[in-house]
Amino acid sequence: MGNDHGAWGKRVQQKGWVLVAAIVVFLGVAREAGAWGQILLENEAEGGTVTQDQFQSVARELGLASASIPLAPAEPLGLLGIDAGFGVSVADIRDEEEFWHAATENRNPCPVFILPQLLVRKGIPGGVDFGVSYTPKVLGNDLSVIGGEVKWSFIQGSMLTPAMAVRLDYHRVLEAEDFTLQTASGDISISKGFGPIIPYTGVGMVFIFCDPDAPVIGSGVPLKPAELRELKGYAGMRLTLGFIQLNPEIDLAR
Repeated sequence: MGNDHGAWGKRVQQKGWVLVAAIVVFLGVAREAGAWGQILLENEAEGGTVTQDQFQSVARELGLASASIPLAPAEPLGLLGIDAGFGVSVADIRDEEEFWHAATENRNPCPVFILPQLLVRKGIPGGVDFGVSYTPKVLGNDLSVIGGEVKWSFIQGSMLTPAMAVRLDYHRVLEAEDFTLQTASGDISISKGFGPIIPYTGVGMVFIFCDPDAPVIGSGVPLKPAELRELKGYAGMRLTLGFIQLNPEIDLAR
């Protein structure tokens, strides 16, 4: 019995060191990301503003980065189900492109956006889940993101059949200096559990609405609002380990 307790304590200690290392790495990345330039449509440091085409490109990449990440299979939570947790998404951007240099303070765009998110979802009868999310700061910029979603599992699945669901969500970027950015998206997903593992995949459309705060002049004329739509696919897996759930996911836009 003493040996069992010793082995258990050693495993806990090892997991603790792994957690501490992960926190140190995360804080190091966050500190480094904070040194990057901010997104500005009227970039006084560069003596001008972005063009309409550059504005459209920035809106597309920032919109896709801030749009909803499902992080959930198609199965519903159920009446008593609640899902609360912390997630981190990393969005790759084309920081080598001129449009990011033109729209970033000191021409120093962050190579990736890191979005730490607080997530809460609650199930209700009928296979419906409601959820809210909040990103207190997009690391690499002084932006935050808030959003909400509703998911309906029209096929709730069984031991033999997969679950299927449709989901609608809305997200808004906060604290931007000279533009407003909102995204709305819808997707359909399918998943099938195998014990503690639930792989899932889905496809959907993201609608991006980005408005420059007037007056913003680019190339001698006022910038027009950007209204974009992008096809997005995703795949992930939920792994349940007791009270802990791990949910790696990859999202790709065309």
